[in-house]
Amino acid sequence: MKTALLPATRVDPTLRRAIEAALDEGETLSAFIQNAVRRHLRLRESQRSFLRRGLAAERAATRDDDWLEPAEVLEALFPRGGK
Repeated sequence: MKTALLPATRVDPTLRRAIEAALDEGETLSAFIQNAVRRHLRLRESQRSFLRRGLAAERAATRDDDWLEPAEVLEALFPRGGK
């Protein structure tokens, strides 16, 4: 597969120096940036998946009229009776 380029991005020289100081031995700036982009992409995908699941759960609860009162949730999470 042929590789593609990401757009060049101007950064403050202080940020560039901080990134270069954080590089592992033998790690390139390009490798660091690719890793950062991949991690952030996974984070965004995870956030969107979480939101989709939450909205689907809300639709199901609305449809089935299957809700818990906030006090019930808190009691299940933090029982007052001890452990």
